[in-house]
Amino acid sequence: MPASPTRFGQSFHQPSITSNPSGGPTSPSAIMSSLPGGAAAAAAALKRSAAKLKPWLPAKKFTFKYSPSEYQTAFWSFVQSEHPDTTVLRFLRARKWNVEKAMEMLILALEWRITMAVDEVVQEGEEALDTKYPGFLDQLKNGKSQQAVQRLSIYVIETARLMLQPPVETISVVFDMSNFSMSNMDWPTTKFFIHAAEACYPELLGVCVVNKAPWIFGAIWKIISPMLDPVIRAKIQFTNNRKELEEFVAMDQLMKNQAYEGEDEVPYQYIEPKPEKNKLLSEDPEAKQRALARRKEMELTFERLTEVWQGQKQLSSSAAVIQERHEVGSKLAETWWAAEPFVRARTVYHRIGAIKRPEEYPLP
Repeated sequence: MPASPTRFGQSFHQPSITSNPSGGPTSPSAIMSSLPGGAAAAAAALKRSAAKLKPWLPAKKFTFKYSPSEYQTAFWSFVQSEHPDTTVLRFLRARKWNVEKAMEMLILALEWRITMAVDEVVQEGEEALDTKYPGFLDQLKNGKSQQAVQRLSIYVIETARLMLQPPVETISVVFDMSNFSMSNMDWPTTKFFIHAAEACYPELLGVCVVNKAPWIFGAIWKIISPMLDPVIRAKIQFTNNRKELEEFVAMDQLMKNQAYEGEDEVPYQYIEPKPEKNKLLSEDPEAKQRALARRKEMELTFERLTEVWQGQKQLSSSAAVIQERHEVGSKLAETWWAAEPFVRARTVYHRIGAIKRPEEYPLP
């Protein structure tokens, strides 16, 4: 919950990417194996979800605001570089494997993405957003403007997602509350952030650490906590010093300053965007078309294989389809990263080298 616009943009200096803090599995295959009933239980839930996804109209009781193709586009945009099953499993876990409730949650999340123009936010980049929403860059630099805070929230969350590499699926967020006062409290932003974390990005938050909150925040927490889903509420931890903080976040992921007492000596510095860095968004349309066509081909192949899998009765006859489907799901990540420079403006985290393609990360 953003405590202060002054700190919000800086809270993601270097998002700490963690595994599930509860110690549970995170990859689709691991989650399947850990469920009551094992892989068969998770596979059954996914198959029921697949049945409701066909043909992108999940259930008659929903009132749809958009066309099937718009939901389809929004879904694949949401998947990004994840395995599609990972995305669906987020919603199934969030709704305790109730397929109807998970599908309703997914549809509402996709409608939110369309309404909030999430793809537009990540494609236009910081300069264009600053023109459309005055104060956007000021928010990234110093946090002095609140005019673009919702777009900033989306921008930061979507940027943090780029740093997730399998099998890691969750992020850690640290809020510096050391200079908090009531004048910093932004209720609309808090409500927006709570809604996004619970309903639009389920199972993305691993832990949210509220560091060095003053006594007055206790009264605010009594108001906020009943608004939260119990699962989200359990992920919020309060710390007051370095020893408590390092229980949740590695010190080399936090800035070396009075607030965090971390080990990262590189100070937060906003590097201005350069137009030439986003040239792939408008130049080389043929390369862009090839990259997007390849991505679309993989999406349609995955949908087709999911339909085949969903329609098969015997597990023995599904083995080959399941294997091929898994391989295509993995290749989808490759096609997304190939298309990413054509559909997404470079961020400050691209410019400082914090965002890398999967092959650029060191092997564990």
